[in-house]
Order: sequence, then structure tokens, then C-alpha cells
Amino acid sequence: MGAAEVYGSDGRFAGMGRDTRSVKADDQAGRVTVEVEFDGPFSLAGVYTIADHGSHRIYEGPLNIGHAEVLGDGLVAAHNYWPDLGLSQRFFLMVLPDGSRQLSLALLSRGDRLQWTVLGEYQRQMDPSDPVPPPMAPMDPEATRGDPAAGRGELLLLRPGRWSGRLHRLDADGNPTGSADYTETVAAVGNSWEVKLSGADYSPGLSFALRSDGWTAWASAGALMGSGDLSGGRGFSGQFHLLSEGLRVWRREVSSRDGTLKAVLHIWYRGEQRLGAAYGALAFLPA
Repeated sequence: MGAAEVYGSDGRFAGMGRDTRSVKADDQAGRVTVEVEFDGPFSLAGVYTIADHGSHRIYEGPLNIGHAEVLGDGLVAAHNYWPDLGLSQRFFLMVLPDGSRQLSLALLSRGDRLQWTVLGEYQRQMDPSDPVPPPMAPMDPEATRGDPAAGRGELLLLRPGRWSGRLHRLDADGNPTGSADYTETVAAVGNSWEVKLSGADYSPGLSFALRSDGWTAWASAGALMGSGDLSGGRGFSGQFHLLSEGLRVWRREVSSRDGTLKAVLHIWYRGEQRLGAAYGALAFLPA
């Protein structure tokens, strides 16, 4: 159970969504039934089944169809389709180290045109008698429409400080290849942000400058170059190029609502061939 922030195709806050899902085991073969009720700027309700095949899951419909990879303990990345909405979804969900909270980022598109970005933060309820999490503080779409930080006063993913933690690495076949400490240090330099990377990624020791208008961020020159969308300053999805190695990385990140940590999923490619991935939860220490 939890609340989701919904952003429109222009990156502006569209409203809160209340997302309730109940999951029940359906048989002994790893199949479960999920009942969904989502109320917000768009609405969705119904049932679908998931067949668990260990390394991947099949969404069998009728509400949701598609395929999800199990990339690690508590991490899934999916490409699926919601027929009732006519929208395709690129989605990742990560269980945080405390085991009870989840962060997710969903990109909902019709064709290649982005319609909605949904940032989720959920609390697991193992028993119906468990206390219901307190409701999230309301956010007024009209009051925050012109504010890329959605009323928070700062972009949580782009502010002076350091993100640090352990990232887990996977090879091209999704097999674990170890983990190591990882840091991202962000500093304001003139009208841009200097970002330094260190640790268990495919890009250790790199630094690059990011420009941002609050809704998007981009690097025009440097070792790592590319751009991405920001949603409320706490969700990010974009493609960056490490030209010296002929590599491209799809960086997807979502921070908790209080900005104390973020879930990251970085998938590396050469052309369209996936080479590996890095993922984990990073904690924030202000500068």
C-alpha cells in the first residue's frame, strides 16, 4: 500500500495516486494473482496473474500483460502493457534494505510518446491487521505546476552532497559479478552541476558537468555525455554515452520522498547489445 506521484508528459506534477495492490498465491507453481486499484490523474482497476519462472516473470493479463526480469533480490525490471489504458510501461521496482519499503519508477507511453511518469513509494503490509501507513501530505497540482521541484524547494536528485552505498553488478546474462562501494558527489559550479563517480559501475573515476532547467538535465561535453528527464526532482530517466569505450548507459533513479536515499538501476549497452547492469540503494549526505 502506498502513494504515487504522477507527472505528465511535460514533467509537471499532475496529482497524487493512491495505489493499492493485494497479492495472493494462486497455485503451487509460482503463479500469483494481483488485484490492483489505482486512483489518481488516471484510474485503473482489475486483476492479473503473474507466472514466476525464477529469472523472469510473465504477466498473463487480463489487466496487465508483459515480461519482467528479476535482476536481483528485491529488484524487478519490466516491459509490459495495460490494455485498458492503451499504454506501454517501462518499470522498475526495488525493495529497500529495510525489507518493508519499495521504490518504483514507471514510464507510461503510447507508442514512443511519454504520457505519464509514476514515482511510487510503498509500505508492505504482511497482515490486514497491521497498522495502515499514514497518508502522504497532499500536494496541489495547481500550486506546483510551475515548480520543477514540486514544492520541495530543491531537486532531490540534483543538489550539493554525496550519494553513497553498495552497487551490485550483473553481466550480460544477468549473473551477479560482485558488488562494491559506490559514490556520486554533486557540487554546484557556476550555472551547472559537477558530478563525480567512483566505484562499482562501468564508469568508475569519471566526472562530468550537468546543466538543468529543472525539468530535464543534460551534459554537453565531457567523459560521459547525454540527457534525461526529471520528475519532481526525485525521478530521473535518461541515456548517457561513454564515447571512449563505445558504451551507452540507461540511468534510472528514484529517491524517497524525504530525499534521504535513492534506488538506482543503470543498464549498460554497446549498440543494442546489453553488456551488464549495476543497481542498489544509495544514501544521501548533504554537502
